[in-house]
Amino acid sequence: MPARRLAPSPPRCLQRGIAALELALLALFVMLPMLLGLAAFWEVLQTQQVLVRATGDGARQVSRLLDRPRLPMPDGSRPTDAQMLARATELAQRSIRATLRHHLRGGSEVDGRLTVTLQPTGTGHWTLEAAYARPALLGTAGGLNFIEPEMLRARSFISASEMEDPA
Repeated sequence: MPARRLAPSPPRCLQRGIAALELALLALFVMLPMLLGLAAFWEVLQTQQVLVRATGDGARQVSRLLDRPRLPMPDGSRPTDAQMLARATELAQRSIRATLRHHLRGGSEVDGRLTVTLQPTGTGHWTLEAAYARPALLGTAGGLNFIEPEMLRARSFISASEMEDPA
């Protein structure tokens, strides 16, 4: 039987070029999206942790305010539950906003993106909720950003004894 002749193999320099092309394609279509996803995940995780901590700090301040005896107002009357609730909500919102501005980039954007509510959940119990509409790190071109959450939320529970008037 006659011996087969094998086709000549391509030169080594051409194989190195193909390997470089494969690496470039792999980096472009696999590694770059993975790195961008990792950066987005890290930023969302950091923002959520800052929001949770800020909500806890705001709840502690509200609890201190509500546990203090109600001091008379300049006209001699005592503040009502509604006035105390409004004051506590404002205190919590200022506290949470200040913490978010300090820890997150774009501090001036926090004002329009933060919503703080203080709701009664029973006698002497309150729930402080904060919602933050965070800007997308990867952008929102054409609604294709399905990786990042648009809204981050945090909740703290408060037990306060001074919210009910004895009268």
